[in-house]
Amino acid sequence: QTNRMNKTLAIIFTFSVIIIKGQNNFLLPDSSNQILMNTKGGLASSSIPQEFMNKFIFPGFIDESLKDAASLRMKDENYFGGILSGNINVMMHDQNKGSKNEKIYGFGFGTNLEADLKFSKDLFDLTFYGNKAYANKTLNLNNTSFNSLAYSYVEFSFGQSMINKKMKSSIWADLGFLIGHGNTSIDFEKGSLFTEENGDYLEINLSESSMFLSDTTSTNFLKGLGAKADLYYSLQNRNSRLFLSTENIGGIFWRNIASAKLDTTLNFEGIEIDNIFQLADSVWSEAGSIDSLISTTNSNTFRKIPVDFSAYFRKNLSLIYFDVLARYRLFANYTPYLRTGLNFNFRNIKPGVTASYGGYSTFNFGINTDIDLFNTLKIQLGTNNILGSIVPNSTSAIDAYIGMRLRIN
Repeated sequence: QTNRMNKTLAIIFTFSVIIIKGQNNFLLPDSSNQILMNTKGGLASSSIPQEFMNKFIFPGFIDESLKDAASLRMKDENYFGGILSGNINVMMHDQNKGSKNEKIYGFGFGTNLEADLKFSKDLFDLTFYGNKAYANKTLNLNNTSFNSLAYSYVEFSFGQSMINKKMKSSIWADLGFLIGHGNTSIDFEKGSLFTEENGDYLEINLSESSMFLSDTTSTNFLKGLGAKADLYYSLQNRNSRLFLSTENIGGIFWRNIASAKLDTTLNFEGIEIDNIFQLADSVWSEAGSIDSLISTTNSNTFRKIPVDFSAYFRKNLSLIYFDVLARYRLFANYTPYLRTGLNFNFRNIKPGVTASYGGYSTFNFGINTDIDLFNTLKIQLGTNNILGSIVPNSTSAIDAYIGMRLRIN
């Protein structure tokens, strides 16, 4: 069973891998020099129960009842995805004497590992039940899309703040330089899998499909170079703030990336196929490489990275404050994300709750707190998906984040 589990895990991470970007520790100009650090991580699905996903976080046996419960929740179109990332940014201000305007400048660096998957119910059942259970049937692989991306970056910030009648507006931008570590993209616009009734052969049909795979033979940390731009705008007064951003406009020029246009039928005959996991042993070892099955080309290729659009609003009242975050991702398998929160506005600690919907998941509830020390250090920690650790059968996401903001004036 351990060997079967390892093969299952390998196929999941071949067709998919890993938060919902939902923290609100934003870097906002406030006339102080700041150091801000954020770390966040997790995973989510629109259909796969958290108890099922926990078997990959904390390895364990996936029994038939767990598979059946997950399969019953599958829709025609499902999402799975996540991110693990961290960043450090420094923002500084320069105000001329007698002027109401400030110059903004700074720098930062970080790293990002993310992935997203859109898949059909048939693909889930194929992965976890094998194809033998569907002999003499055609399984639907249409509209399957998987993307994974890993990169690091260094960025430089510049902009301007204007103060007018107790209202402060700021506009600034980041220019970043990217180091690509890995990229995989698989799109099956139209696809199907048919298993002959007696298991004598298996046939995979693909059309209007494509595959991109960065160099996996090299151990070089640097597999691509690129650039990105981030654009920000904030409007704030003593009791409220509005924050708009468009992040990661750009891409990476990958070296020696393998690509293929998939419009083909793959037939596997002359072997006994009890389930699709045997392809790794009895077929793949004979094929030697993917080039033996699919005609691929290797070239230096530019590919876009996912672009994030965010809008954030916060309103401070006497004893509480509430906030709303909306986000969407372009060039990724992602649905519109909306999160709202309510926090107690105590002097040094601000505990609160959140409710969210979308992204890779559906409805989720979270908890968080801000801790202010000496009006200099702010620590923020929380999760947007507390139910994942309480009722894993009834929710399908888990994440955590921690951030720190240090004023250095």
